[in-house]
Amino acid sequence: MRLIFAIILLSQLGFGVSGEKIFEDKCLSCHSDYIPQSKLLSNFEDHNNTILNLKVPTINQLSFALKHKIGDRKNDAEAQQFEIENFLIDYLAKPSREKSILSYKINHFFDKMPSIQLSDEEIEALSIYLYDYVQDIITKHGIEIHSYQKALEIAKKEKKIIVIYGYLPYCGYCIKMNRRVMVDDKVKKVFNQDFIMTKINLAIEKLPLNMQRMMSPSFYFIDSDGKTIIDKVEGYGTADEFIELLEMVKGNRE
Repeated sequence: MRLIFAIILLSQLGFGVSGEKIFEDKCLSCHSDYIPQSKLLSNFEDHNNTILNLKVPTINQLSFALKHKIGDRKNDAEAQQFEIENFLIDYLAKPSREKSILSYKINHFFDKMPSIQLSDEEIEALSIYLYDYVQDIITKHGIEIHSYQKALEIAKKEKKIIVIYGYLPYCGYCIKMNRRVMVDDKVKKVFNQDFIMTKINLAIEKLPLNMQRMMSPSFYFIDSDGKTIIDKVEGYGTADEFIELLEMVKGNRE
């Protein structure tokens, strides 16, 4: 009876481990919270880190790098999380620049990280938190995503253009698009005036109106009547290029 009680107690304690709390307690004193990618790019690529003067990467840099560099993105989420967990076990115990998942042009600005002692349960919880953080910040800071039916309803009511964002979960340029473009304030301002977005996983979902899928990322523009295809475009573009595309589509509609 005592053994059963002990097992139950330990399992409850294990489920109580919060990856976010671990990051706040162990990491946030050094690592900055979310900083928009546009500011990070300007800081590192244009000003040699003289604007932000970061000594360690931000949490969004860590999260994106882990999801992009560790494991096979074509595997399911649980499999990649397991690979990220194994990487963290090794890296946190013995950090080194050689093991870094960040590019040299960014990593050389940072101080060497000290080792951190965490339990297996804490590392597992931290790995899940960092893995999920990517999607959490895209949802929080990016263009709002609706189901296709909801987008159609809003488009008809507000006379907006439906944008179907075709993606693949393991598509590197889709990740780049999410990270650099969909969270950009200038893009969101232009987009929200005349457009409404839905997303379709091109590997498992069909496009409406008998449209054929293109490479990922790809964008399919449908008028507010839900029947008229205005344009179809494939490939990655910068924030400024995406704004130009939106203006062109709006002009073609008119």
